Amino acid sequence: MSLQVAGGGVVVSLKRAGTTSVLVVRGCVDAEAVPALREAADALVEGAGGAVVDLSDLSFFSSAAVEVLVAVSRRLAARGSRLHLVVSPVVHRVLCREGAEALFELHEFPAEAEEAAGARRDHPVLLSTYRWTAPTAPGEAAARAVTSCV
Repeated sequence: MSLQVAGGGVVVSLKRAGTTSVLVVRGCVDAEAVPALREAADALVEGAGGAVVDLSDLSFFSSAAVEVLVAVSRRLAARGSRLHLVVSPVVHRVLCREGAEALFELHEFPAEAEEAAGARRDHPVLLSTYRWTAPTAPGEAAARAVTSCV
């Protein structure tokens, strides 16, 4: 599968790498280029398997583009997947400024992201354990302990 979209100052291509869909974005993602990104992102979500967006070769990345990626992340989360992003320092700063970096799995290299997105497990993976401790005396608050595993 291959889809190429050029709009504004951006070139977007979508490909399959095994069970993973990879969206490669090059150029300048400003407000004018957001419709092209949104169109390609919709195709990314429709694919089965893992999802990667490679943003490592952008000259500009707008907060409007972050909104598109947040929407994609939410759609993938609804089906039990995470969005993997390959980011440059510029893109990482924009994600942090917008408070969105925790919504994605961030990677420095495309191969690393594709491998992580394509990793399939035949059994559930423990991500967090919540342990609640009931109050032992009247007026005492309940305690919660969280353990995260990767």
